[in-house]
Amino acid sequence: RKLSGIIIPGFASTQLRAWSVLDCPYSPFDFNPLDSVWLDSTKLFSAVNCWLKCMLLDPYNQTDHPECKSRPDSGLSAITELDPGYITAGPLSSIWKEWVKWCVDFGIEANAIIAVPYDWRLPPSMLEERDLYFHKLKLTFEIALKLRGGPSLVFAHSMGNNVFRYFLEWLKLEIAPKHYIQWLDKHIHAYFAVGAPLLGSTESVRATLSGTTSGLPITEGTARLMFNSFAASLWLLPFSKYCKADNVYWKHFFEGKAHINRQQCDEMEYSSDNSGWPTTLVSIEVRMLIHPLWT
Repeated sequence: RKLSGIIIPGFASTQLRAWSVLDCPYSPFDFNPLDSVWLDSTKLFSAVNCWLKCMLLDPYNQTDHPECKSRPDSGLSAITELDPGYITAGPLSSIWKEWVKWCVDFGIEANAIIAVPYDWRLPPSMLEERDLYFHKLKLTFEIALKLRGGPSLVFAHSMGNNVFRYFLEWLKLEIAPKHYIQWLDKHIHAYFAVGAPLLGSTESVRATLSGTTSGLPITEGTARLMFNSFAASLWLLPFSKYCKADNVYWKHFFEGKAHINRQQCDEMEYSSDNSGWPTTLVSIEVRMLIHPLWT
């Protein structure tokens, strides 16, 4: 039996490509199907308004901009480098490249490493509703088992850990309960959590309130607008270890009744002085929710 390695990338760690034809006035570059959107530094510099149309989602229903839509790339190339090139190669662009090179140096076969990119802008419910992502992830594990003869090692990075944990909960409702543990034992050998935001990320608070450019040539206001248009950003906000959500299975006992999911917090949540939120957030300005690009 040979093991497989399945990589679930993190937030902003998958290439996004255009699936539209968008003419960009006053710029020598336009967007055509399969053109790189995240991350194409050339178009970001020369046609930032067009680039934003391809990146932004409607904050209310997570639909694409009327003029441009983007979809995640596939395969290992989608997660190794975001903006490949002699000048652009570096810490901002390189994600899994060195890890894949290390695997090749150790003689790991090409079919032993499988990447499962996703649209990191979307919340988990939309990942399944629009892209059937969790169905595809389940099939990926099953194909890897058939191909290699053994279970898989799961490498989840950053928000990819939240995606994988959501997949485990989704799987409980997808297959018969008595087969759930059997499926896990048969298809998953081990799980490695790399940089897992299990209690959230304080940096996401800064990105939500004041904007974080992460080295991109955009203003903090633009970065905040973009981050807040992605419902996946809620996945990264900090939450207390003393609070937990209602059990997902409770909904089966409230069928036909008005039941609202809520968080239950222990007494320690209210007596503790440490919230874990950053204290360097200053000069927070309130902008309109609707950006001119949407009008």
